[in-house]
Parts: sequence; structure tokens; C-alpha cells
Amino acid sequence: MFDDRSPDNPDFNVGIDCEDIQRWRKMLPRLESGYRRKLFTEGEHRYCRSFNDPAPHYAVRWCAKEALLKAISPFYKLDLRVIEIDNDKDGRPFFVVNDPAMAGLNLTIRVSLAHSRETATAVVMVAGFVRNCHEQ
Repeated sequence: MFDDRSPDNPDFNVGIDCEDIQRWRKMLPRLESGYRRKLFTEGEHRYCRSFNDPAPHYAVRWCAKEALLKAISPFYKLDLRVIEIDNDKDGRPFFVVNDPAMAGLNLTIRVSLAHSRETATAVVMVAGFVRNCHEQ
């Protein structure tokens, strides 16, 4: 008999999110100040603003943050403001989570970002051998 709750099987969850890029184009001026500026780190602002059209890059990063919140929810309650999306030297995206408690959770997190002219999408996979993380 198969039991996926076995301690030998990792906990696993997926999150996905998509956004209309035109909505982000309209929102760009409001990302310059106030509480909306804090939705992204200074590094994310620099990265997105380095493109002629920053809207798809903001939108896809927002999708990644939302997808991570969905995927990680069985493991841990995460604050959106501590999540940053960066890129490695080959351009692959990865998360930087500025929450010291996350280090003890021993989770594997993967992200995939994509966008067309109209839509941004992110998929996040979280896996780990963690139980009852909401109690931590």
C-alpha cells in the first residue's frame, strides 16, 4: 500500500501565478514611491528599470512572489516583503528570502518565470522533510 505521508517522502507543494502586463504598465508611476515601492527590493527596481519596458519584469517578479507564498504556505508563513528574486550569472532566477527562520526549514525551492507581451507567469516548487512548520 502506498502512503505519501511516509517520513521517507518529502512534503511537496507547487504555486503558480499570472498577471496582466498592461496592468503593470499602468502601475509603473505608482511603484516609484509610497508603500508600493516596498513591494520590490532596490535590486529588483534596478533590474526591472534596466529594460526599456520594465513592466513585464516587474509583473513576472510579482508573480514569482505570489507563487512562492502559495507554494510555501503548508510549510511556513512568509511575509511578501522579505522575498527578492535575483538572477544567477547565467540569468536563471532564484529567490533570496531575508527571513532567518527559513534557514532551519531545509526546503528546496525552484522557480520558473515566463512572459509574453500580454501575460507574466511564474511557477514555484517547494519540497522538504518538514512537518507542522506553522507552529515554529
